[in-house]
Amino acid sequence: MAVFFPDVLDKFLTPGFIKKVCERFHYEESYREELAAVAEKMLPFLQREAFWERKESFLRQQAKTGDSDTLCEDVVMSLGEGLDRLQECYEREGLLSESYMAEALAGELLMQGYDAYSRYMEKNTGYHAAAYHFLGSEKEFPLELLPERLKGLTSEVSCNAAFCMTPKKSAVFVAELTRDEKTGCKRVCDTCSKTDCMNRMKANASAAE
Repeated sequence: MAVFFPDVLDKFLTPGFIKKVCERFHYEESYREELAAVAEKMLPFLQREAFWERKESFLRQQAKTGDSDTLCEDVVMSLGEGLDRLQECYEREGLLSESYMAEALAGELLMQGYDAYSRYMEKNTGYHAAAYHFLGSEKEFPLELLPERLKGLTSEVSCNAAFCMTPKKSAVFVAELTRDEKTGCKRVCDTCSKTDCMNRMKANASAAE
């Protein structure tokens, strides 16, 4: 189990990261200080608990490349239970705006984590991500696969009968890998068909400044 990507966490409190959250979630400039204050409360939990894990797997007759056996990885990312407790505390105190800010900040952090995973693979293994497959988003990757995938990855993340994960700020996906840099996709949104998604990353998106 590896700690969450330091190059992403190191920028979590920076103006560049907060600016990206404002743009993606349509916050006005006047909310930046409040977002930064929530981010500051979140950071100690993230530094202690956020992690990711990977495990090699294979797909047959499902791969983008059409190969009979294609190298893939099951990947889990989690920001930890501390964020769940923080949001619950906000909600008990009636601080719904702060709770939503925590949701937005966590969502942006995971989005940047997907890019960080791609950079990690390129630097450390020579592989490039050709596609990302999220369970429940495609017919070939139903949610019913989630318990099995989690069991093979980590005991730190679980799911209930409705396939809701704990900690809540967790994500599981299958990364299709290639050594061909030309067919590798740099961003998680490159192979997604939901072009109207509010979380969609632009072609020139990059890690927070």
